[in-house]
Amino acid sequence: MKKGLIYSAIILTVGSLFAKFVGVFLKLPLINIVGDYGIGLYQLPYPIYTTVLTFTMTGFSLAVSKQISSSHAEKDYRACKLTFYTGLSVITAISFIFSLAYVLLSKKIIEIFKWPQEAYIPYLSLAPALFLVSVQASYRGYFNGVKKMYITSISQIIESIGRVCFGLLFCILLLRKGVHFSVAGALAGSSIGALFSLIYLIFVLQKDEIINSTKNNAENKEVYRDIILESKNILLLTIYFSLSSLLMSVISIVDSLLFPYFMHMRGYQDRIISQLFGIFSGKAMTLIHVPLTFSVSMAVSIVSYVVAAKQQKEKRELICTAFEYIILVTLPCCAAFYFFSDTIFKIVFFNATTGDSVLKISAFLTILISLVLFTTSVLQATGHFMAPVKSILTGVIIKIICMFVFIVIYNLNISGLVFANIMCYFVVFVINLDKLKSFGFAHFNMLKMFYIVLSSVIMVIVGRIILNILKTSVFIEGVVMITCCACVYFMCAFMLGILKVSTIKEFFFEVKRK
Repeated sequence: MKKGLIYSAIILTVGSLFAKFVGVFLKLPLINIVGDYGIGLYQLPYPIYTTVLTFTMTGFSLAVSKQISSSHAEKDYRACKLTFYTGLSVITAISFIFSLAYVLLSKKIIEIFKWPQEAYIPYLSLAPALFLVSVQASYRGYFNGVKKMYITSISQIIESIGRVCFGLLFCILLLRKGVHFSVAGALAGSSIGALFSLIYLIFVLQKDEIINSTKNNAENKEVYRDIILESKNILLLTIYFSLSSLLMSVISIVDSLLFPYFMHMRGYQDRIISQLFGIFSGKAMTLIHVPLTFSVSMAVSIVSYVVAAKQQKEKRELICTAFEYIILVTLPCCAAFYFFSDTIFKIVFFNATTGDSVLKISAFLTILISLVLFTTSVLQATGHFMAPVKSILTGVIIKIICMFVFIVIYNLNISGLVFANIMCYFVVFVINLDKLKSFGFAHFNMLKMFYIVLSSVIMVIVGRIILNILKTSVFIEGVVMITCCACVYFMCAFMLGILKVSTIKEFFFEVKRK
């Protein structure tokens, strides 16, 4: 089962990374087309959008996945089908209501949080995507529950291609009408991508063996008889999952809501505020979210596998394995962002003169956010839903206090926002880890942790040597440095036994089998 967990996480990561890679073809041209002010307008609506999706997409998808995973482990295919169709009906109704409220409250939200008036059109352009992405939750929850993560991965790829192609097209076509219309066009591509992805999921589901396994009328009547009870179960689980995910979104939404507010208290103008926020959320966090993709995928996968595991020992082994792989991926990325921030920033953002210092101090968020996501999912998968809720709520309160102190009192502006985020995620992780220890799920291999740290240190040393030796263009220096660092890190990982050749072979065998 541990091999299946890693396979599922990697497959989801491939789809997500492809989506992010393709997204670069929208984000980078967008930055150059609309500038830091425009990218600030682009980022402002997203926390509201993702907060709503926390319930309709994230929480609901995990609830459906958990229910189906439990039924699938018992080979109760009738219950799998019941859960899916019940979930689909409920999420369609809920997402329509949320989308309508999203539109009706638009002007009030902009007024309350003192956003620029030009943010109104970009804000509204995300409304159709809100509905379409939400409806996908039941489909993706189903395929994750039956451990067909590759279908979810393919749907992510389709969605990203549609989003980027149409988003960039609309962005260019609407530029003549103004920056805010151009940004709105870029955001509108999300709706097109979500529509194509939903069509794909519907098509694949029609051929699914489990969904087509009970076709006669008697069985169908049996399936739909308990739909009300199943709706209550799904909604209850959705609320449990959403509470933690919603508060995780609140951590981000506090950035876009209170950062402008606190900056206004120090006398900064709207354009400067938007530019600074664009550098952090549109540039630094864009890079940081690349390695976070694996952590998110592991957090999604761990729920299905822990729920399906019947013995406590098996659950502990799954959690330990997942934790090791998260550290294996995120720690070297954190080190690279910190020690090579200038080089990485110039490569990705075409010799950008500002922002690398923000990436440097934001590097620690790479590992902290990953650990918070993972520990939260483990607590949820083991049935301790309220534990992460309390820890995240504590983190949010601490973050707001830190933002006020760092921004208003000490006038650290965007650096203050980053420091407040670091304090927030650190506190949440420490509390979550303490809860896991008390529940008996925090048995990690410390020797492997040491080897991962050692491999990262060797990687950084090699990278520094290469940058000191090479005296050529920033692009060539960066490409050679990143390539050599990656090779050295994985060589160390194999030599120290963190990774094994047999594991790689088994993964490719599993890919071929699928």
